[in-house]
Amino acid sequence: MADFALGVGSIYGIKIELNALFLLLSLLILYLSTYLFMIWVLLFVCVLVHELVHSITSKWNGVTVKKIVLYPLGGGSIIDTTGLKPETEFRISIVGPIASLLLAMLFGIANMFAPAGIVRTTLQLLFMLNIFLGAFNLLPWMPLDGGRALRSYLQEKRSFLDATRLAVRASNVITVLFVAGTIAYAFLAPGFSFTYREFIVLFDVVIAFIIYSGAQSEMQSAVIKENIADLYARDAATKNYTVVKSDMRVEELYRKLLKGSAHIVLFKMGGKIKMLSNALLQKTPKAKLAGLSVGDLGADIPSVADNLPLYDAIEKMKLEESGIAVVTKRGRLFGVLLMPHIESIVALHMSQKHKQTNK
Repeated sequence: MADFALGVGSIYGIKIELNALFLLLSLLILYLSTYLFMIWVLLFVCVLVHELVHSITSKWNGVTVKKIVLYPLGGGSIIDTTGLKPETEFRISIVGPIASLLLAMLFGIANMFAPAGIVRTTLQLLFMLNIFLGAFNLLPWMPLDGGRALRSYLQEKRSFLDATRLAVRASNVITVLFVAGTIAYAFLAPGFSFTYREFIVLFDVVIAFIIYSGAQSEMQSAVIKENIADLYARDAATKNYTVVKSDMRVEELYRKLLKGSAHIVLFKMGGKIKMLSNALLQKTPKAKLAGLSVGDLGADIPSVADNLPLYDAIEKMKLEESGIAVVTKRGRLFGVLLMPHIESIVALHMSQKHKQTNK
């Protein structure tokens, strides 16, 4: 359920989705307080502006933007990082916090002219929340904006792996200081109940753990990228598939598959290579299958060139949320990438490199 997201439209050609947990938390807040819900909505409008600035900057720099997803603890711009240059990553990363600080300035100015009461209180809250959002994301904390900006800056004189390693170290130091500062503040500051102190510590420790996990994931990805730099999409492509015509009847395909061992069915339709969708096959009533052709049950899948670095191919598959991709060579089908197969090849390749290094 945590992976489910509801599409609510698009802005500037960028899809906007709301994560399932975000929707559930929103309903809970609405149940507790209408005013609190209004603040929640306004806050996430500001978060959406923050992410939109990231995404629009990405598009201006020729980077593909898949979508924006709003989560209970913030938002995320899902972009294609394939071949992303350090200076481009720096620009994309830094504009979000700047946008939040500019929003804070606007709310601060509006607060100066607002009448006393709920309007001024709301503007003051939005001012402080955007200051926090901007400043929080300026910290060199991986995988947040500040951490990515720091890594891209370090890449001027270092490799991607070394820059990531330094950025993650800086991030870990901030994580330790954040947790230590939270505990000190909660138990040394006067006027707080014990329950409130426990809540503050627990909440901040959860935040720190999420960020720490994200930083370690970035480090792991950088290590994999460095170690498989000599592998390309063609090196992990499998030939375990069968190619049929789009007008082949499902019954005929069934008989064909019984004679072979391939379980992936590909066909060409509209100038694109597509795959027989098992999901559509299972959803279609058996009585209707007899009258359908393979083309009626097709699904689009990502396509990558055979000479694309394997790491970039993996990132493209993640971006498209697909566990499979076709590999083409000079416009012709070369093979198929399967995520479990890729993971096995990457693990074996890294193990072999580790053995060679230790000789």
